[in-house]
Amino acid sequence: MIHVCFCMSDKTGRYSKFIGTTMFSLFDNHTPHGLPSITVHLLHDNTLTPDNRDKFAGLAKQYNQRVKFYNVEELCADKIAEIRELFPQADKTRFTIGMFYRFFIPNVLPQSIDKAIYLDGDIIVNLDINELWQFELKDSPLAVVTIFSQKGSCYSTMCIDGIIDEKDYFNSGVLMMNLKFLRNEENYILNGINFLRKNPKHASLPDQEILNYYFAKNALKLPMKFNRLVKWARRFNPHQVEKMIYHFNAHDSVKGLGTDMSDLFNRLWMSYFIRTPWFDADSIGRLCESYREVRNNLMEARLKFYRRMRGKTRAFFVEPERIDTIKKIFTISNDEPIIPAENEESLQKLFDAMKLLKGKYVFFIMTPKFMEKPFPFDLLTEEGFAYNKDYMKGWYYFSEADGGSFNTNPFIQAM
Repeated sequence: MIHVCFCMSDKTGRYSKFIGTTMFSLFDNHTPHGLPSITVHLLHDNTLTPDNRDKFAGLAKQYNQRVKFYNVEELCADKIAEIRELFPQADKTRFTIGMFYRFFIPNVLPQSIDKAIYLDGDIIVNLDINELWQFELKDSPLAVVTIFSQKGSCYSTMCIDGIIDEKDYFNSGVLMMNLKFLRNEENYILNGINFLRKNPKHASLPDQEILNYYFAKNALKLPMKFNRLVKWARRFNPHQVEKMIYHFNAHDSVKGLGTDMSDLFNRLWMSYFIRTPWFDADSIGRLCESYREVRNNLMEARLKFYRRMRGKTRAFFVEPERIDTIKKIFTISNDEPIIPAENEESLQKLFDAMKLLKGKYVFFIMTPKFMEKPFPFDLLTEEGFAYNKDYMKGWYYFSEADGGSFNTNPFIQAM
């Protein structure tokens, strides 16, 4: 029997479809003939709705696999309360308290289970999970894929500060867990949270940093194919989807998935999602309603734009090499000022011009990044300039033909 775990807290009821899509890809790529069957262990709280529970159960039944549910809000109430007390930002970050539920796996699952695979909900299992299950953990607490194997360096402050060797630092979205070992190491959870409290600079990815802090050095290192971050797959091999476990890595999935549906990896995710129980008549209805809302917002934004521009002239802050292109896109006339974004002195020229022409001109900032850093809009605010009144982020007005992108993520979220 292959044991695979998911953890979730779903306050809106819309996150379940991501785990459901991962689960579907897990089942769909598993060849049961002569191989172990799969039991999915879903650790959840009271946010799991009856409808979503039925969909998970129905999906497992469709593939003759099993799913078991564990309400950790009831089973681990004391531990959750302690985590919230020690780490109150657990419910205030871009994540949820659900990020800590994976720590409960060793003691929530039956004691007879010695090994389990944990998967995040932003993953597509584009291979037979039995390939991963075959790895023997022996005395290793975890089997993991390192960040170093993905891009040759580590972004974590834990590595930058020398706490963890960057060659050992791993992404915690795919884990093979030695449950027998971890059941004897339960104190690492609260000790790890106390470490983050004392070192808040390391708390951007709390669950991942705790696991790395304790186990990075001794974890078994797996081939990259078992947790291929889509961000780097796009960069190094954008035209080929391979037999791998693809990890959309949170922002890419829940916030960024669908930005470009011509992207092979976004299409891979969608190809699985549309075959899940979450893609139904209700989801299509929400899609249509979302489209209607986007259209109405676009019309309203257009009207506001015309009102703001009434009686004012445009001015532009543009990199020198893009001036000719911007002139064509925005049909800039000869009497509309263009300030070349060349160096630090250019920024002062922009401020001086904005002060001189305030109330008469709207400045279109065409440089999301200036001098290899994000444009310092906070400096404009400090100088008393108002967004959408004195200046605009001009790149927002690019069409797809001009290099802009059509973000379909709101529609995916609506479904």
